[in-house]
Amino acid sequence: MLSTGAVALGMLMLALSLAWGLLFPAAAGWTEEKSLKLKDLRNRAHILSGEVASASDKPNMHGGPNAAEKSAELDQVKAELATLDAELQGKIDAPKTAASILRFAGIAFVVAGGLAVYAARA
Repeated sequence: MLSTGAVALGMLMLALSLAWGLLFPAAAGWTEEKSLKLKDLRNRAHILSGEVASASDKPNMHGGPNAAEKSAELDQVKAELATLDAELQGKIDAPKTAASILRFAGIAFVVAGGLAVYAARA
């Protein structure tokens, strides 16, 4: 009886792992504001990298953009971008991780229960 329950529990866990992404989508924890901020940071980093390259190649002694200031600003934007991007990747990976754990645990229960049923009949 216990082995049949293990097989049934394993099958339930497998079914739940397949539906996990639909029940708990990755987009649920990511807001539109964060998406817009990530987009703005990427655009700003792109613009600043061009400005840093331009200021480094052609330094202007008469009030042009300072390469060191632009580089510092670029480093700050890149750090903020890395933090936000890591948060996004965490939100994307969380449902996958939970579904994988459920899937492998379900497989283990089905195999263990099947072996117990086989051993009881032999």
